[in-house]
Amino acid sequence: MKTGELVKQIRTEKGIKAKVVYDGLLSRSMYYKYESGLVETTADTFLYILNRLNIEADEFLRMFSVMDKCNNGYINYRDDLNNAYRLENLIEIKALEKKISKEYQESGLVRFYNLMLIATAMRKKLGKTAESVLNERKEILHYLMRSTKWGHYEYGLFIDAVFMFDSSSIEKVFQNHDWNDSHEGEDMKLDNLRVKALCQSILVFMKSNKTDQVNYYYTLLDKIKVSSNNIYALGNKKFFEGLKTINNGDYEQGLKNISEIFSLYQELGLDDLYKEHVAILQELLSVQLQKSKSRKRRKA
Repeated sequence: MKTGELVKQIRTEKGIKAKVVYDGLLSRSMYYKYESGLVETTADTFLYILNRLNIEADEFLRMFSVMDKCNNGYINYRDDLNNAYRLENLIEIKALEKKISKEYQESGLVRFYNLMLIATAMRKKLGKTAESVLNERKEILHYLMRSTKWGHYEYGLFIDAVFMFDSSSIEKVFQNHDWNDSHEGEDMKLDNLRVKALCQSILVFMKSNKTDQVNYYYTLLDKIKVSSNNIYALGNKKFFEGLKTINNGDYEQGLKNISEIFSLYQELGLDDLYKEHVAILQELLSVQLQKSKSRKRRKA
């Protein structure tokens, strides 16, 4: 978790107005970004904030340690939720939605609120009536668009929520996004998340037959430099290069390139990545087949 998230909880529990805390230290907008976990602040400003909350540093650290355990709970809920959606287990998703909602009510943390939105959207998607997820999508988009520079949490949130996005939503969320990172190759987890977010976006554009967007996002993907030992990111990049070849109509060469990557996955024991990419390949080929049939029907 971020320090600002705990600061917000302490402030609201003590009944202290935000302006009392940020006045003369930070701008209103910057302070609310801090409380939302979007940015961190300097050490001296942080200590001033603690003084205005009437809380000592060691007390804050003890509370932060407890809340960090809450973060572990968030990770478990997130993993369970994504696994249940992958297996289309509606009963499990409903149960997790209730638990996450309760966790949000108790903690007040934004990440639990966003996870609750995702759980609700998953339930709607898998339900018999296929309810609209417009409200959930709108709130997630609003959160993501508040910052042009993302960290681990924001990229992870986008990846978790991409199932409810269409091509227009993705164009909107990345309209002013800053893909440049001065620490490229140094933060392997961030590199992996950035690569995966781009790959997921490319897949949506491919399914929507948005050629210009596909090419643009491939350019962005190619520009991301990753460490030579980052097999996950490199594998994703090479796999999606193979998909691009298929999408451009050269099935034979594209499948050949992808089969080489799959052989590497199996050699290295990357079973999860192999299964994920096999599923993506099958889905894309199915979409391509449907498009081919439609073109033949129109010609006939």
